[in-house]
Amino acid sequence: MTVYRPPAASCTIRVFKSGLLSRVGHDIELRVGRFSIQIEDEAIHAEFDGTSLEVVGALQDGEVVPGKLSDKDKRDIIDNIRRSVFKKHDPKAITFECEDLERTEDGIEGTGTLTIPPVSREIDFEADRVGDHLVCTVTLHQPDFGITPYSAPLGVLRIQPDIEVRVEVPVTD
Repeated sequence: MTVYRPPAASCTIRVFKSGLLSRVGHDIELRVGRFSIQIEDEAIHAEFDGTSLEVVGALQDGEVVPGKLSDKDKRDIIDNIRRSVFKKHDPKAITFECEDLERTEDGIEGTGTLTIPPVSREIDFEADRVGDHLVCTVTLHQPDFGITPYSAPLGVLRIQPDIEVRVEVPVTD
């Protein structure tokens, strides 16, 4: 059994803005600070602590731009996530389980169950080898998990319902 944790492994989440005032808002990248991913034979068990989210920064043309967000902006984003996004969920107990992992020429793939308590959904995934890491990017539709995407008053600035989750783990041969 191999167990992956930060800093050797990473889990980032990208959220994208929309709405009337989206020009003044930012797409952002978040990082999960505490998680573990266990891979053994054809199974994956992963636990993610959603209370450990940190704001990496604002995105421009798909890249993080240092200094675009103040420390206060970052605190406000995390506070909004805790108060609005996870108001009906237990973010400390997010899990992913896959019992039918398939190894491919370029990586691994399968179907597993993602649970953001109290909601569980099956998701398909594919992780490809990129250099010395396996990289998996999945798009999650927040309403599928009972999550209402953040919206500022009157909906002038909103977060799109689809978010992008990216997990990277080192390759162990």
